[in-house]
Amino acid sequence: MQLYLSHVRSFTREARLFLITLTVFGFATAVPAVFFTLYLQALGFDRAFIGLTATASQLGGLVASIPAAALLDIIGRRRAAIIGALVAQVTVAGALLTTIPAAIIAIQVVSGFGMVLYALAVVPLLADVSTTRERTTLFSTVEGCTTLALFFGSLLAGVLPGIVAPMLSVGAASPEAYRAVMLGAIVVRTIGIVPLALIHDHASAQGAPGAPDALRQSTLSYFNPRVLLKLKTPIWKFALPILITYIGGSLIFPFINLYLKNRFGASDAMLGFIQGATSLSIGVCALLGPFAANALGRARVVVIGALFSMACLALVGFGEMFGLVAIVIVVRAGLYNATLPLYRAYVIDQTPPREYAVVNLIYSSAANVGPTIVPPISGYVQDRAGFAPLFVAAMGLYGLAALFYHLATRRSGGDHTRSA
Repeated sequence: MQLYLSHVRSFTREARLFLITLTVFGFATAVPAVFFTLYLQALGFDRAFIGLTATASQLGGLVASIPAAALLDIIGRRRAAIIGALVAQVTVAGALLTTIPAAIIAIQVVSGFGMVLYALAVVPLLADVSTTRERTTLFSTVEGCTTLALFFGSLLAGVLPGIVAPMLSVGAASPEAYRAVMLGAIVVRTIGIVPLALIHDHASAQGAPGAPDALRQSTLSYFNPRVLLKLKTPIWKFALPILITYIGGSLIFPFINLYLKNRFGASDAMLGFIQGATSLSIGVCALLGPFAANALGRARVVVIGALFSMACLALVGFGEMFGLVAIVIVVRAGLYNATLPLYRAYVIDQTPPREYAVVNLIYSSAANVGPTIVPPISGYVQDRAGFAPLFVAAMGLYGLAALFYHLATRRSGGDHTRSA
């Protein structure tokens, strides 16, 4: 505990400001996360259109990845994070201020640019404002605080439409109430940009004074195969288990509420409670992750986490007691998601500073493959064979990921910095 607190006290001013920003973002993001699909449904859009809005955002991010990478190299990480966050917020507001289907889809495509620009900047910027000594603690603290903020934001979100609706003389489940609540959340999230703007940009744009080219690898190098093959960081080895893990998870977890309702008859209230308990579990476990890393080593904790998830999937997929299944879902989400920032910090520690942006981009791309392409495949299988083969496949993928986590980290004897 003293070691953890000493690391927290050693956080730089920039790290503390970043932590405030991410916590505010998490709290405010919970509101549209809860209500945006309900808002679209209240407007009369069908499920196919609602799904298309999510796909449009993903595709927008994919198309925008090259210009976003170029802009990141030009303006620097802090400015890129600010612009990306602003674009994401403005587009959410835009989608709330029109009911024209084509306009909503177009706005969602543009939102993908903001999200990918922000995502490209945020992890390298976190690495810039920390040192190897406290980086594991910082990454886990960020994960924990963000998830806890999402939890409390979700709890507050549940009562906001009922508070706002009488002021507007509309129903609590009306699109007007949902719109007002989400626009208010956008205002709060915009306020969260202020601490981010106060961070000194230690890693300024490539070619700017004080930031010689040798300090970093151009983000656009991600798209140059010759450069990628010469990276000092063995990122392909590090990214492979992440790719496998997210493919396995995407077979099951986007549909977990549907699975629980169809198999066990879980009520909407119970599903909401499980979702809130899952967020709380993830947040608490992320804060405790550095203690496990200090005791066992980060790499070993990640391997154990993947194997534990494989066992939990067996219980969730084939267990007969709803109470036990619900508990396993909550515990697994907390323990496994706590290992992810530990592994990301481990990868960053193996990465030269000039390669932070490229390595983060490859790592994030590996994590995005599963959520982007796997859910439609999972839905197709569900319609024809149910969930059983999906659980078996996901268990096998988590076991395979555990093997590759081990292979990716064994060179350093499990973990070259065992302290958290």
